[in-house]
Amino acid sequence: MGAYQDYIENRSALAKASLMDLGCQPVLFVGSGISSRYGGGPSWRDLLAQAISENPLIEDELPYLLQQNETLPRVGSALVDPYHRFAWGVGREDFPSSLFSEDVGKDCYLKHRIAEIVSNRVPGVIGEISPQLAREIASLQKIRPNSIITTNYDILIEEVFPEYTPIIGQRIIRAPSMMIGEIFKIHGCVTEPADLVLTESDYLDWAEKKKYLSAKLLAFFLEHPVLIIGYAAHDENVIAVLRDIDEILSSEGELVENIFYVVHDSKINENSKPPSEAVLDLRNGKSMRVNCIHASDFSWIYDAFAASDGVENVNPKILRALMARTYDLVRHDIPKMTIEVNYQTLEQAASGDDTLPKLLGITSLSDPDTFNATYPHITTDVGKRLGYSSWHGARKLINKIKADSGIDLCSSDNQFHIAVKSGTSSAVHKYSEAAVALLRKVQNNESYDATLKKKSSAKKKK
Repeated sequence: MGAYQDYIENRSALAKASLMDLGCQPVLFVGSGISSRYGGGPSWRDLLAQAISENPLIEDELPYLLQQNETLPRVGSALVDPYHRFAWGVGREDFPSSLFSEDVGKDCYLKHRIAEIVSNRVPGVIGEISPQLAREIASLQKIRPNSIITTNYDILIEEVFPEYTPIIGQRIIRAPSMMIGEIFKIHGCVTEPADLVLTESDYLDWAEKKKYLSAKLLAFFLEHPVLIIGYAAHDENVIAVLRDIDEILSSEGELVENIFYVVHDSKINENSKPPSEAVLDLRNGKSMRVNCIHASDFSWIYDAFAASDGVENVNPKILRALMARTYDLVRHDIPKMTIEVNYQTLEQAASGDDTLPKLLGITSLSDPDTFNATYPHITTDVGKRLGYSSWHGARKLINKIKADSGIDLCSSDNQFHIAVKSGTSSAVHKYSEAAVALLRKVQNNESYDATLKKKSSAKKKK
């Protein structure tokens, strides 16, 4: 077996372990590399270069404008005036009449053309692609991600995940998010050209509001596996969000175990030994260590994060609609008394674990009372009970027990842990109050007894 096959097995096992530890599907952080790979979409440089070539009033080439302006957002700003003059002059027939009003911003003409270029090059319908890429897309769809975050303008990702609801631009901050089955288009969409984040002033405005966005998306990065695809390691879009996440995590050089950064490497072969970690430069002397996955064919990566059989059959639209209606009931309808409320029924639903599912037409597979009472926590809950911001701290304590005593709490069903099967090949790990008490002792450097009742060879740490 070649070195790269070993690498595949190692990375795949790590991905599956992250899914089991966190008990949920990943969040996808999708960049322009995905649109380029599956839809022939342009890079940001190519996009601006084409916009320059289509305006006869712009005599300079992109390399010259980059020398003059230094960054792509500043180049975007430099194109606003020429496109404004072009639209009101010889190019007027190329723009919709609705844009010729004093209430329309000067940058709308450039953004309209950018949206046209993107729409023409990435129409939103996946055309003829190679068998390999077709397999990749099929595997990508099987991930059934919790949600998707993207800076892409195009609608390709909506084509890949048609059951997910796009939330565009500033609406991400204002709208009540259901946190499942959503595509967060943080830099806008071709369907709403005026709101694209394109120029330097757009980026400065976005930076001001980014803290609210990061706060809203923080739960994703703390409680879900995060798969970053289609971005370069130095991409400012990724760095800007991760910098805020790092402030909360305070990783201080430690590996952030639930973030996986995918690198496309066309030179991979069976003897390749790619790195398993990447250090992302967050600027100002800060960095973040994350898991890294190098590949030329992404199918095996997507397969590693694929949903279990049960999750695969869940419709995100139904879950999102259910959560949205519940939100409206609690937030608006019941307080304003716009509907007739049977409070006795609500109290019963709120006080019992099995009443609400029955009201919603959901039947349990077996009596859950004893099981839920014994193993009430997933790894994230355990971490929070111990004072950590996420699951990472709890996992480190579990690993410490294994290193110190040779006892792996998660290797079997025991008084501390149980693995609940959620498909043919995956499971959700749940933990008891005894596990929380044990890990708290490890956290405080106290003596502990990690003997597993089902293992006679377990050891005791003094």
